[in-house]
Amino acid sequence: MTGRRALIVRVGATLLSLAAVTALVMRTSDAAFTSTTDNPGNSWAAGQVHLSDDDGGTAMFTATNMVPGDSLTKCILVTYDGTTPNPTLVKLYATAATATGLAPYLDLVIDQGSTGSSASCTGFTSSATIYTGTLADFATTKTNYATGVGSWDPFATPQTKVYRFKVTLDAATPNSAQSATASAGFTWEVSS
Repeated sequence: MTGRRALIVRVGATLLSLAAVTALVMRTSDAAFTSTTDNPGNSWAAGQVHLSDDDGGTAMFTATNMVPGDSLTKCILVTYDGTTPNPTLVKLYATAATATGLAPYLDLVIDQGSTGSSASCTGFTSSATIYTGTLADFATTKTNYATGVGSWDPFATPQTKVYRFKVTLDAATPNSAQSATASAGFTWEVSS
């Protein structure tokens, strides 16, 4: 029994030593100076760059049977309602446009301003003429954002601008242009 008792005493002494060391470490940890600071609740969300127009998905012009000297005027209301601050200028350029056929004889003037819509240009007030030339020239030189035209800087949201397009079949259009056609799409672009 003496060996067993000695073992129990040693195990007891070891456990008592461990308890004393644990108590000493815990007491030492309680005595340390501490300080913290934090910055909780951080979050991130992407902004949106968004342009729309009021044409309802229809073409501005569907002119047929034009004769030299005929002129057509249409307006379109473009809205910037993105959430990003300080986007780039809104630029206008041609897409899917023909530069041959009737296009060299169609004189095109584009004004940027206010008042009016795709339903009517009544009351339109021009703030700038942004293009004067032929549809053929517009179709070949204004083909992307870098070469596009316009000076609209949408510094606030929502913001609108009216564009007035005047297309005239040149009075000097030759007989060889009879039955000729032209087509073009117009694209407005902004980025941030």
